[in-house]
Amino acid sequence: MSLEENGVSSSASPVGLVLGEDESLSVRYHPHVPSHSNLSLSLDFANTSSHNISNVKFDISDSINTKLVRSSPGSLTLPFTLASGQANSFTISLALKSIYISQKLRGSVTYFIDNDSGGKDEKIINFTLPLNLALFIVSAPCTDSEFTDLIASNDLEASSSVTRPVSSSTDQCIEHFSSSFRLTVVERIEGAVSLYGKTSRDDQLCVLMKVNGNMSIDIKGSDSQLVNSFVDLVNSAKL
Repeated sequence: MSLEENGVSSSASPVGLVLGEDESLSVRYHPHVPSHSNLSLSLDFANTSSHNISNVKFDISDSINTKLVRSSPGSLTLPFTLASGQANSFTISLALKSIYISQKLRGSVTYFIDNDSGGKDEKIINFTLPLNLALFIVSAPCTDSEFTDLIASNDLEASSSVTRPVSSSTDQCIEHFSSSFRLTVVERIEGAVSLYGKTSRDDQLCVLMKVNGNMSIDIKGSDSQLVNSFVDLVNSAKL
């Protein structure tokens, strides 16, 4: 695990997704734009108590597929304390063998907090960090003619299809689908829309979605693992 010294900030804002929290400490995260098979995450720590927090340690378990980039083995002792109401942040980097494997990494944050008796109490926050394909899809421009040529070419060897029930309107469904999976809307005609995406490993993804009571999705991609992972992502998504 590496702490990017230039990325440490004492004025981290409460943005991003909640990684873990208790009555005294909140930990949030937000991903950076991925690079090939590496993903950086900014972690924001906020002291929500009326006491000082010190000796904050962060640890996360490696998996077969994913390793945390570390400067030394073991947990990381963060080089800051948090006064009441103060926030601070640091950035970690994850190295993945495959970006097409969904997983949940387990970890913990331990810290000491001052008590009213003049001593310190040790606390622990256990968390689960979910990783899936959506984090590695990069929004990329694509014209209608480029999309048509790509679909007709031999570059997209893998394909699949999914049908899902929907409870929202067509507009809401398309907006939620494209934003959740970071896809670019290429063309929209009534209840049909074509979408394009590219992964951090430069694999291409073309999606044709039709909404008419149900949502029918045809998927083509340049990698079979990509297409299979995207199908799993769609099936597990709340649409």
